[in-house]
Amino acid sequence: MYNTNITISGIDKARAFVALTAKYPHIKITLNHNEYSIDAHSIIGILSLDLSQPIYLEAEGENMDAFIEELKPFTV
Repeated sequence: MYNTNITISGIDKARAFVALTAKYPHIKITLNHNEYSIDAHSIIGILSLDLSQPIYLEAEGENMDAFIEELKPFTV
């Protein structure tokens, strides 16, 4: 399992983040913020979060090295 805090500042970044997660459908990616927990593959779910604050990401799956590398621009 991989855990980190990320930031998604606005709709364009949300689109880019969902495009990134779509490349890794075999990885379960969950975003947690306050009392909410959403599937990171869902742009509607992401836009429902308070994007002005860091968001806690949990990812679980096999061969996550490439995903973690591509996630770096979003990490806090």
